[in-house]
Amino acid sequence: MCAKSDPVALKALESEVVEEKTETFPTKIFIAQRGGCTFVNKVRNAERAGASLLVVVDSRVENVTNVIMGDDGTGTGIRIPSMLIGKTDGEMLIEFAKKQSGATLSAEFAVKEKGKWADIEIWYSSNNNRALDFIKEFDKYAHKLAGYVKIQPRFVTWGCPACTKEFKDEECFSDGKYCAPNHIKDDFNRIAGKDIILEDLRESCLHKELLKQNKEPKWWDYMKEVHAECFGFISRACSRNAHEKLELDFAATEKCVDESFLGANKATADNLVLQDNAEAWKEYGTLYWPSVTINRMTFRGDITAENIVEDVCANLATKPKVCIDFYKEENIAFEETTVQGPDTVSAEVLILVVCVLVGVNVILILAYRRCVKKEMEDTMGFKVSSAVSQYIAVA
Repeated sequence: MCAKSDPVALKALESEVVEEKTETFPTKIFIAQRGGCTFVNKVRNAERAGASLLVVVDSRVENVTNVIMGDDGTGTGIRIPSMLIGKTDGEMLIEFAKKQSGATLSAEFAVKEKGKWADIEIWYSSNNNRALDFIKEFDKYAHKLAGYVKIQPRFVTWGCPACTKEFKDEECFSDGKYCAPNHIKDDFNRIAGKDIILEDLRESCLHKELLKQNKEPKWWDYMKEVHAECFGFISRACSRNAHEKLELDFAATEKCVDESFLGANKATADNLVLQDNAEAWKEYGTLYWPSVTINRMTFRGDITAENIVEDVCANLATKPKVCIDFYKEENIAFEETTVQGPDTVSAEVLILVVCVLVGVNVILILAYRRCVKKEMEDTMGFKVSSAVSQYIAVA
């Protein structure tokens, strides 16, 4: 099952095929045992062999709910789903499939209920170009999705308490508890890991403050500005320049960063923001980054603005206009009955608005006629009085 062109592996696999046949959706479900290669290789080979679903049987007795079928970074393009089941259940399933000809297997995936908005967490490092490219691309959708998504920047670090003091002084905070990922300062890369983490904290604090002020779009502007001006290097001065150019409060951002440390000595003190991110990464993280979680589910596939928008829209019970426009641009099928949102006007609202406008116009017309009539009466009264006065004077 791990070899791309191993006929023995494929033949053995096909002997364990369980077909689920219905009137409309005939499909093949493949079964494979864990081990020998990554989950990604197994799923890709099953897909190439014609499977619509791969069931992987665990190789040892354990709680499979604690096992993540992680992407090894090469899972792009896979379209079939997969699942991991326990060793005991899997062996029973394999024996059943071998003995029963034309057996039927039903597989169900629990799908979270769609909601009014989607929670998005972007996991990255401020020194990762791939993540920054995604953020710049997603900016054009983020503004339009305001009110439908809650976005939280998250940062990846790694711990190395056993590293040398020299390394920790350059690359880490909190005595090696939080170090910049995939980074070592050398003659070609003169950015210190601490500078990367400090920029992570500034971006986190700035997002938090702007969210309080209902100015989140400014965060996206900062991200584009600071990484355009500071490409290849990160520094406090460069961040300050970006703040000043966008009329953002750099002092407030710096104060937030300082207060996130539980002590004056940043080299050894713990950090609340980094601690929260590290704990969340253990629970929802993947084997690679940058990554995105949507409603606490890790997105699997290429992290592009279009892919994330499509997934976000799929999680919304009511589709906003930005989703409908996106579906049409990308030629994605969607149900017309689901098309309605706060940014679209219903027929009832339109009729009500028209009635109000007509009513206001009628009132204005009546008031105008009344004013004109009163003015005419006053004018006629004045003329009559003048005529009577002249008549009396002549007499």
